[in-house]
Amino acid sequence: MKRTVSLFLIFITFFSCSEHTPKPKGYPRIDRTYVEMDTFRHKAFSFLYPHDAIVEQVKKENDNGYWFNISYPSYKAIIYCTYLPSDRKKLPSILEDSYQLAYSHALKADGISQSVFTDSIHHKEGIVYDIKGNVAVPIQFYVTDGDANFLRGSLYFDQLVNPDSVAPVVSFIRQDIVSLIESLEWRKSK
Repeated sequence: MKRTVSLFLIFITFFSCSEHTPKPKGYPRIDRTYVEMDTFRHKAFSFLYPHDAIVEQVKKENDNGYWFNISYPSYKAIIYCTYLPSDRKKLPSILEDSYQLAYSHALKADGISQSVFTDSIHHKEGIVYDIKGNVAVPIQFYVTDGDANFLRGSLYFDQLVNPDSVAPVVSFIRQDIVSLIESLEWRKSK
């Protein structure tokens, strides 16, 4: 009798659990509440950036430009920024370089969309490139006054990420980039 019960239990154990559905991989929800804005001032420009970010100079300023990063430690993300003093002769070449940098991701990207920004009152025009898919740089942008100033930036993450898992963070940072562009003021050279 014990043998029959044991065989019966073994039989049920092996054949009753033939289907196993594992839980899908999940990601924590990322929310961002209102963040205060701080002002970054440089001799050629100023702009607003979120209080939870850090602006760091990367390379000493020289006549060829100024390099700085806007770091987001809590998201492990960095916007690498370059300011280049320009003139009407150099600007087409600088704009072409910016375009080439954005579209160098076209092979891996699922798509690249451009949002054009123009503010004739404050002498600003630019483009935000949203690069979709499994790419290293989900957002690039540039802003210029069309004459003497050019600022560009590229968003990178400190680690290899899944585009779906960082989509909320990319959305937050994109809003910060739009705020940066909207608040950017070119300062007059003395």
